[in-house]
Order: sequence, then structure tokens, then C-alpha cells
Amino acid sequence: MDISELTPETLATLRSPRPYPAVTMVMPVDPKAPFSEKDRILLRGLCTEAQRQLAEDAEVEREVRLALRDGKLSPEAVAELVDPGVPAGELVVYVSAANPTQVWQVPTDAEVLPRVEFADRYLTRYLAAAEQRSWPYLVLVLDQEMCRLYRGAASRLREVKEHGFPDAPAIPSPEDAVPGPIPRAQPYEAHEEYVKQYLRTVDKNLGRALKAHDGLPLFVIGGDKILAAFLDLTGHHDVVAGTLPLTGMDKDTPSDLAKRVAPAVEAYRAEQVAAAVTELQDARSQNKYAGGPAEVWTATADKRVQRLLVEEGLLIAGRIGGDGRDLATVPYPEPVTLPQPKEDFEPPEPGVDTDIVEQLVENAVESGAQILFVPDGTLADAAGVAAALRY
Repeated sequence: MDISELTPETLATLRSPRPYPAVTMVMPVDPKAPFSEKDRILLRGLCTEAQRQLAEDAEVEREVRLALRDGKLSPEAVAELVDPGVPAGELVVYVSAANPTQVWQVPTDAEVLPRVEFADRYLTRYLAAAEQRSWPYLVLVLDQEMCRLYRGAASRLREVKEHGFPDAPAIPSPEDAVPGPIPRAQPYEAHEEYVKQYLRTVDKNLGRALKAHDGLPLFVIGGDKILAAFLDLTGHHDVVAGTLPLTGMDKDTPSDLAKRVAPAVEAYRAEQVAAAVTELQDARSQNKYAGGPAEVWTATADKRVQRLLVEEGLLIAGRIGGDGRDLATVPYPEPVTLPQPKEDFEPPEPGVDTDIVEQLVENAVESGAQILFVPDGTLADAAGVAAALRY
């Protein structure tokens, strides 16, 4: 599974309670050599560590231990679920005795350390942070033959086949009974009204999709006339991030479509970063600003964060206080050269968490904050992380 398939509903399902242990495994992979021998060696070490923890954990019931040990936690079983055709920098693996194993292939430029964690639910903070880093968005392709909706993440698009999409219009025409095109034929009477009715239906379906996908920015593609008609009647102007002309893109593959949309997405991203930095400056003048890992961590724990900004390559390690509100940062440990997976599993110091960024992002998402990953160096005066506060 890739990050373009992640929706709020999927995250909620993953976070639901499960019989202990729900195993979360995380590891880096080489995006330039998908699931190479080095990656397989690391996966083997990761599964070995999970089996060791399983054998030593007294809280695991015998039947569950046997079910996991004798199949689901084998490196071969996990490797079968990896798609070598999906470029990724990180694998997130979810394993439990009662549910099918899930392998998420996540594009990321951030440093990834191998981890094995047991809990009573899957740990979704790695997916939540990766999704925000991937800048998710929606693409609506308007065409009088077929209207399609896509969800984008990083450089990948996945077609949305729900909420009324794809939608083929029912626009009747007396020309339909005549075989072949009619040169210089004029639109039949009431044609434009049929088109508007169709677009109203599309807009209604779009509203359901936007709600399901948490109001992601929308890029709309269409011919001049149908695009103008849609923009005139849509009730979703607030999420339209850009428009592009339709040049056969209704027939394009998702991969080709993603390449065409990429410049518009990058331009929108630059605008968002600039606006967010300005918002931070305004928040500072209004005493609604938090800067630095410790201050932002506390504000997030108190659910005061309106918008969280994090530099893309930021890594934070630290100790979390007993009440969960305080964070004491420590120097981030040097990554171990791979393949030497055994050493990677040993924490740098007892009680030190190396996934503070992921935890911070997930906590902010759950509190309803807006998240924005920005280029490295943007928040140099705040040690890479800052927030505009609600109060």
C-alpha cells in the first residue's frame, strides 16, 4: 500500500484497539533500488527482533504468540507484500494475530531508524507524518465524456472510485443517433443547461469527497468552457488551489497526469509556505507563537496549536515527561551504517524517543491543527519547528 491510499477513515481504522500485541515495524528502504538485498537483510533483522520481543513478553497469550511466531512475523511473509515497483524511502509494517498484515510504502527524505513496537493498537504516527510530508492533494478532471477524481501524494496519483466518481454524464443529443461526427455542427438547444446540471452533480459528489479526504487542496483540469462553467457554480472555491487546461488528460495514465500537475502543485506549495511564514510573524506580534521543540511540544499537548510548521529534514530525540506535556531534547544519535540491523534496535539511551517529530505531528493532527512541512532552513531561529497558536 502506498501513501496515496491513506485517508482519515483509514487512519481511524488503523488506530482502533486490537488484542495485544499489535506490532508496528518501521525500517528505511533505498528508493533508488527498490527492496534490494540490503533491505531484505534489514527486514530479516527487524523480524528477528520482533520475534525476540514476542518470546520475552509475558503479556502475550500463548495462542497469539504461536500465531505470530509461526507465520506472520517471518521476513518471507512480510516481503511477499512489498511492491518493488513503488518507490519508497520507508516501510511501515502492521502485524497482528487477528488481522491481515499491512505493508505501507512511504516516500520520505527524512532519516528513518528501524523500530519494533508492541502496543494495543497500530502506531500510525509514522504514516501521519509521512502523509503530511508528501503534500496530499486532489485532482478533478472535468470532461463531457467522463469526469474523474484522483488523490495525489508525493509524485503518485490514485484514482478515487467512490463518492460518485468516476462520473459519466447523461447529456442527450439528437446527434447521438447519427453515426460519425458532424462537421461544424452547432450545439443543440439546451445543451449548456444539461452541462450545468451535470456539473452541479459533480460538485455535489465533490463535496462528499472533500469531506472524506479532509478538505485537501484541489486542482481542477478542464477545457475552457466547461472549466469556466464549473468555477461559476461550484460551492468549493475555498479549496481550489489551481486550474489546468484539458489536453487529452482524461485519457492520461495517473503517472502522466501527476507529471503534468506537478508544477502547479509546487507553485501552490511555495505560496503556502510563504503565507505560513507570514502567519507566524503575525502570531509572534500577537503573543500567539511557540518556537522550538520543547515549547511547541507543550502547546501541542495543550491543544493550542492552530498551525504547525516543521522543517522537512528535522530529527528530534528527547525524553517525554510523565504527564506528556514536557519534552527535554537530547542530541540525535548518529545512524548506524547498514546493513547492521542488530545495532539499530538498541536505543541510544534509556528513555529516549527518537520519533519526536512523528509524535508531534500525530498529536497536532488529532487536535485539529493544520500541518505544514517547510524547506530546511525556513525555521532556523526556532530550531526547525514553530507554531501559530489559537490563544
